[in-house]
Amino acid sequence: MEQKYPLTAGYKENSTSKEAAKKIDSRSTNLRTECLKIIKRQGNYGATPEEAAEILSESILSIRPRFTELKLLKYIIDSGDRRINSFGSTTKVWRYNDDR
Repeated sequence: MEQKYPLTAGYKENSTSKEAAKKIDSRSTNLRTECLKIIKRQGNYGATPEEAAEILSESILSIRPRFTELKLLKYIIDSGDRRINSFGSTTKVWRYNDDR
């Protein structure tokens, strides 16, 4: 049976977006797992996608979608906290969903 989003990288159009999804798909499971490990380790402090990207030495463009997938899979939840990211904007802090 073919796996679908969010278990695989998603895309919105059948061009560059689809190509990018195929390219990252071979790494997306591992990146998602590594992001979840970071979030779990941080406990109630949680983590932002930017923080995880820095820890993993990965592009935010590879990490932010993994957080969306983890949210859709109900592994993580919005902590309600916000932190300032490297762009000077506030960003959500995610924590592990203990109710999962």
